[in-house]
Amino acid sequence: EVESVLARHPNVKSVAIGAVPDRLRGDEVFACIIAEGQSADVELAETLCKWCLENLAYYKAPGYIGFVEELPLTSTNKINRGKMTALIETLHGSEKVFDLRPLKKRSVA
Repeated sequence: EVESVLARHPNVKSVAIGAVPDRLRGDEVFACIIAEGQSADVELAETLCKWCLENLAYYKAPGYIGFVEELPLTSTNKINRGKMTALIETLHGSEKVFDLRPLKKRSVA
């Protein structure tokens, strides 16, 4: 669901979702994104997170967005989930990853 929402954004060429451990939530959503048409910076990351918050429950929006040049694919061009775990571990904590958890505050209606 998160991948399909992000894939509809005009600045997302391709996306894959994984999870990372989080003290508060247990697991946090981590989106690996190949950007299109705009520089991959904190502004784009915040825009994409807000896009998700408008279209998904707040807890489904990515807490982290990492921009990559390519995603690991299988021979049939599907996301290689096994290699995604390794990619996320490599990216987590790097300058290509933006921590967006503060944007995910639950609002009470």
